[in-house]
Amino acid sequence: MNPHPQRQSAARGIRRGYAVAGVVLALMWLGEGNEPAWAHAVRAGFLLLLIPPLLLRTNRRLTAVFHESAHPGRALARLITARILIVSAALAASALLGHLMDPRAAHDARTLGIRVLCVLLTIPLQIRAAHRARAGGVHPADRPTLSAPRVICAKLCLIAAALLAQMLIDPYVANAQVLTAVAIAVSVTVLGPRIHSRLVMTPAPQAAGQPSAARATG
Repeated sequence: MNPHPQRQSAARGIRRGYAVAGVVLALMWLGEGNEPAWAHAVRAGFLLLLIPPLLLRTNRRLTAVFHESAHPGRALARLITARILIVSAALAASALLGHLMDPRAAHDARTLGIRVLCVLLTIPLQIRAAHRARAGGVHPADRPTLSAPRVICAKLCLIAAALLAQMLIDPYVANAQVLTAVAIAVSVTVLGPRIHSRLVMTPAPQAAGQPSAARATG
């Protein structure tokens, strides 16, 4: 089997993933229209500290179960439900944080509803990606995985740079918040694939050679 098409497909998947992540981070930054830049940074930083540790660990465990299960439909439903619950709960916590930081500001519940709806709209994409990954035959324990500490550090650096950029251009530009959000999306889309290898952990030899607990219990 020629490995080049597989590498090209993996590279395309990585690029698509970072493009989606860029859009998500940009939407996180936009938040409420009347928020100052520091409030955007606090909320975005809060989400980045909350989501990766929970999501990456849960995703790794349930993805392994999906690959090993004799009933992949049920396992996939659990995997997608866990992802949606974690992200939705984090978005709700972020909205609550925004209200606590500025109780006088108008916080529209519809904004939170739209964000949760956007998360729900990713379900067909998640199903397609999961089945393609399972068909590839490579167990999740044998693949490199994102490191939560490295991801958090990289994204916090991005948020700090975005905060500085918006503070610098805010006196001169009417839509500094929107321009900063666009810059975040472009930066993640362009730079993410280039630094991806620094954000992943390769499985240890013993982990790659031994079955996981779910695989062993079958």
